Formats: sequence, C-alpha cells, structure tokens
Amino acid sequence: MTVDFPVQVGRWHSLVLWTRGQHAPIAADSIVFTATRGTLGLPVMFGAATVIEMVVLHLLIPWPWLSALVAAASVASLVLLASSVALNRAHPHVLSPEALVLSMSGTVVARVDRADIVSARIHRRYGVVSPALDEGRLVLPNQDGTTVDIELSSAAEVVVPALLQRWRISGFAHSFGVQVDDPAALVAALTPATAAPEVERRSRRVANNRTNNASTVIPDPAQMGEV
Repeated sequence: MTVDFPVQVGRWHSLVLWTRGQHAPIAADSIVFTATRGTLGLPVMFGAATVIEMVVLHLLIPWPWLSALVAAASVASLVLLASSVALNRAHPHVLSPEALVLSMSGTVVARVDRADIVSARIHRRYGVVSPALDEGRLVLPNQDGTTVDIELSSAAEVVVPALLQRWRISGFAHSFGVQVDDPAALVAALTPATAAPEVERRSRRVANNRTNNASTVIPDPAQMGEV
C-alpha cells in the first residue's frame, strides 16, 4: 500500500539514521531523491571553529569547573548542528506513483500530485541559496542553488518551516525550483507520465504520414507488363 507522506522521524532518530547511512522509511514503490551535495561545507566549518574555540577557552579559563561547563555547552552545540544536518539527510524528496513529496529540514514542504505535473526539466540556477516563494514559484535550494524546474497545471499548497514564525513561508505555488543530486533521474522519472500523450500524438502523426505516402504511390504500367 502506497503511503502518501513519507514517515517523519525526530531529530535524534535522524542522527542515528544518518550515522548508519540510512533515511526515514518510505513505501516500497517510492523512489528517494537526495539533495546532499554541497551541504556539509558550512557545518564542517562551524564544527571546526567550535572545536578550536573549545581548545582555546580550555587553555585560557583558569577555573576547571567553568572550563568544563563551556566545553559541555560546545559539545551540545556540535550535537545540535549534526542533528540539523541529519534531519535533511534522513528526509530526502520522495517520488511515489501518486505524488512527489518535497521535504526540507525534516518537514514535508509540499505534496504535488503527479497528475498535476506538466513538465520537468534540468535547469541549474545558482543565484538563490535560501527558500523563497515569489509570484507562485517556490525555490527549495541548497548552497549550490537548484537543478530542476517543475511546472504544475494547478497550484499546490506549500509550507516551509523556520526557526522564527516570521521567517516561515506558506502559500500556493504553481512551479518549483528544487535541488537534487541526480537531476536527470528526477526528470526522467517525472517525464513519462507527462510526455506520454505527446509521444502518442507524434506516433499517430508518423503513422498517418506513412499511410498517406503509401496510398499515393502509383505503379508504373511498363513495370506491370514485364514478366
């Protein structure tokens, strides 16, 4: 039985899944599309800076109890940072036979019925690196921007989570710009359902042309008389 929405797991469960190289459970007939390329650069930089800060403060703070307290706070911040990365890793975009489910920060952003998808094409955009909803177009990038453009026949409801309520994005979108590690695979997975009618029309036109051409061939009387 197909599940419309992938299973959502919490921060700590996501961290465990990430360490195991796994993602949240999905239906057997669904496909995962990750968007992890280029996402570890900033977290690794912050993590390295935090470790250096821990060492420096340990050498500078003369009171052991305060040094231990600062070290514990730094370790907790590293764990929170890792769990935030794990949330994205454990909740990739999921394509089922019925819908494309787009996720960000461990939360489902939009559920797009496959019947509403008009077109999908590879289009690499590097200018926007944070989620945005502008004139009915929702952009779900990472540090490398987006790689696939998706157009819909009818608008879908979207909700992008944020730490603060005023940063939360909600509304309706009739097109999407998304980042996936394998854009060609996503476009190929979405294209058959949307391109089949056009392919069928083209096949019919070719068949009709062949029939018309065959019917206009007039046999040569001289050749008909030859033995």
